[in-house]
Amino acid sequence: MLYGHDRDQVLSMKDPGDKQPYDIAWSVMLPAGKFDTLIYYGVDFSKVRINDAPKIPRNAVYCQAYPSAWIAWVEKEMPPDVYVRRMLGYKNFIYQQRDIFKVSIAVSPRFITGYDNTIPPDTLNAIVAKYHLQAKSGLGLVLIPELFSKPRETAYTWVVFFDVNSRKVLFKAKTYGKCSHMGYTAHWASGVVDGFEHFAEH
Repeated sequence: MLYGHDRDQVLSMKDPGDKQPYDIAWSVMLPAGKFDTLIYYGVDFSKVRINDAPKIPRNAVYCQAYPSAWIAWVEKEMPPDVYVRRMLGYKNFIYQQRDIFKVSIAVSPRFITGYDNTIPPDTLNAIVAKYHLQAKSGLGLVLIPELFSKPRETAYTWVVFFDVNSRKVLFKAKTYGKCSHMGYTAHWASGVVDGFEHFAEH
């Protein structure tokens, strides 16, 4: 179970490119004892950008083909009901990717660029607020990839916990994961998994 305090703190993780261990300090802690059910909404790829200039001509094809494939790959390599539940320690656990699936795969038709991209932390509340969710209460968890960087072979992903009822973001952390597999599906999705593994281990 994740517990917290009623004061704001800050969480950051070092980029693997720095070749240093992760430094972890907490961002927005979770209210202690308020939630007994964790609802994991999977991965929302709608805001991701890929810094991979040679692939820009393939934008139209890739934006249709890969988001759903990434979701399937993450689900296979990081089984929600086993891996995510166990790592975060919630007995009452629900996997509900289908609630945000259409949103999650609606990436920009120009999502492959030649530069890095960031998602301002203060926009995460607005992203979560637009989800149409079946549940009316509980602690929500969603992974929101921000950037896949070909120069760094790294995936940058926000881990976001929120109150399902109010949609208020309670905790957010940006993770960094190395992309080490072959192929456009496994390569980038592996970075999402690697980043979450580092987060969960700490």
